[in-house]
Amino acid sequence: MGRKTNGRKGSRGAEADAGELARIRKLEAQLELMSDGRALFWTAPGCPPEVRRAGLEDVLAFEDVGAGVPLFEGLRMQGLDLPNPDTLSEKQSADKAEEVLNALLDLQIILVGFEQMSGRQLYATLWRQTLWEGCYIKKRLPGSVTILDVSHSIPQTEMLQCLDDVMKLCSIH
Repeated sequence: MGRKTNGRKGSRGAEADAGELARIRKLEAQLELMSDGRALFWTAPGCPPEVRRAGLEDVLAFEDVGAGVPLFEGLRMQGLDLPNPDTLSEKQSADKAEEVLNALLDLQIILVGFEQMSGRQLYATLWRQTLWEGCYIKKRLPGSVTILDVSHSIPQTEMLQCLDDVMKLCSIH
């Protein structure tokens, strides 16, 4: 027969949880500092602390542009041709923007806030700005995603709603 338990975690489990929560708070503080206090944290209900910590570590690695390879360079290293947008036609720009969006999806990065842009505007924004705002990293968590607002204008409340909507769409019933 197995050991009986009173349903409470042992002291080692509580210490591990407290240590994990302390590491989470430290990562959140680092991200708050990097974002001048504008960091937005969202975690799915019931997410285990160790998964949350690993996700925050990925975010920190992605955001620490000075310490890592920018997305632009990482995509080039993976064989993606990123020509200067000034040399492309509207159609070529739209095709290149779609190619970049697909490459980012492979990295679990979803872009929002570009719906009103032409293909030329989107590719130029990606080439000159967005692809320099994050690091090329391999996420440790296969289910985690990074959502980037290309326009830099979507309010945090809308971003949170977007995350809630994605969570509902991805829920297994």
